[in-house]
Amino acid sequence: MNKTLLSLACCAALCTTLSACDSKTAANEKNFGITVGQYFEKKGEMCLEPVTWPVDVYETDLRQQKLYPDGVAGQMAALAAAGLARGEEVELPGALAGSKVKARRYTMADAAKPYLHGGVGQPSRLCWARKSLDKVVRWADPAKAGDHQESSVIYTYRLSGVAPWARSPQVKEAFPVLGRTVDGERTQQEKLYVRSTPQGWQALGLDG
Repeated sequence: MNKTLLSLACCAALCTTLSACDSKTAANEKNFGITVGQYFEKKGEMCLEPVTWPVDVYETDLRQQKLYPDGVAGQMAALAAAGLARGEEVELPGALAGSKVKARRYTMADAAKPYLHGGVGQPSRLCWARKSLDKVVRWADPAKAGDHQESSVIYTYRLSGVAPWARSPQVKEAFPVLGRTVDGERTQQEKLYVRSTPQGWQALGLDG
């Protein structure tokens, strides 16, 4: 009888432990993987900073293009080389009355339109890929923060739908963040701060 009661007690304890491990609020690889995935569904799109077209590049910037390839001249030249922008020589009003200065004016090409994304009331941006979870590497032990717990998750990512022009050496040099992201795929580790909710873990600052 005692052995039977002991076995039942052990089974109950084991079930409780397994239930806790399977809970949506448990700190484990599965739950944190779901959280990162949900974060990428809303924040995983990779885009360049918004551009207000047309873009006028003055001679001063053009002269410094080799020295600063990630400056406005280098960026516009890279987009033009990728077929996303068109450049033409123009004369613009100078600082002195009646004076003119030479510049190169860039306008967006039709080839860029399929890559334009933007929400209502937000500026359109050229988007070139989307991040998704590669793997959860590790996480911090959850710590109490008010009425909930918080943690941080270290993960690696993979890229999907990468635009061909985003892998161009000239584009990667002109847009260093893009370059680091493309070259760091599956190897570069990133951190996401998360908090516990009754529905499970959620990225900090991410609405419902």
